[in-house]
Amino acid sequence: MKKMITGALILVSSIFLASCTMTGKNEQVERSLFLENKPLPDSSFIPREVSIVSIGDSLTEGVGDSSGLGGYVPLLENKLEEEEEFRNVSIKNYGKRGNRSDQLLNRLRQEEPIRQSISEADSVIVTIGGNDVMRVFRSNFPSLTYDDFSTGLVQYEERLSNVFSEIRSINPDAAIVLMGIYNPFFVLSSDIEEMELIVAEWNSSARAISEQWDNTAFVEVADIFNSSEQNLLHTDYFHPNDAGYTLIAQRIEEALLSVLIETDS
Repeated sequence: MKKMITGALILVSSIFLASCTMTGKNEQVERSLFLENKPLPDSSFIPREVSIVSIGDSLTEGVGDSSGLGGYVPLLENKLEEEEEFRNVSIKNYGKRGNRSDQLLNRLRQEEPIRQSISEADSVIVTIGGNDVMRVFRSNFPSLTYDDFSTGLVQYEERLSNVFSEIRSINPDAAIVLMGIYNPFFVLSSDIEEMELIVAEWNSSARAISEQWDNTAFVEVADIFNSSEQNLLHTDYFHPNDAGYTLIAQRIEEALLSVLIETDS
């Protein structure tokens, strides 16, 4: 017998369906951020120039960021500017609200500006998966079962593997940093344990896929939102707010430094 998702989760999920289906403007958002040269720490050390591509869904676009500058992207820029290993850091933002893994894959295959930027990048940061989960909600609401999410996960795994493969075909040497998904439902109800299990399972699969490739890192962020006593969500109770993006930027920086420094060594 299929185990049904509880009524509490169904009720809470319905609140988010409208916000998740609002894609806003459909045009691609591209932002290039350039940093001034930092002073050399000594005459024997030469910092490297770094080119980064951020691609994915609304978390890359920066929905919920009060400044409207791109969420974690400018915060990450500032953090990397403080690192003596780097100079002239360039970040191009190809985040698009509402993107699922199938849509991201199509963009990677069809949009030449994205392909060109990735071909020149030292690292590619990917945020994808949250809208795949919400697609399961929309497609099966209100009669959700765990089997629905299991089926959706299998499809997500295949598409995510293809995303990695496509990035590698464009640039075999770029470090790939994949950010996991988080559960926004805990804000409205602490009793919704099913969603915690679903998010954990999807993140586990995403991590396993990323570990199949060299020069990659997986960034866990679910614990940031679950364990914080501070409100980290925007007023839509779905996307991060400024504080949430600040913590995400810190996690991504840690992962990015690990893969970039490992590449240099």
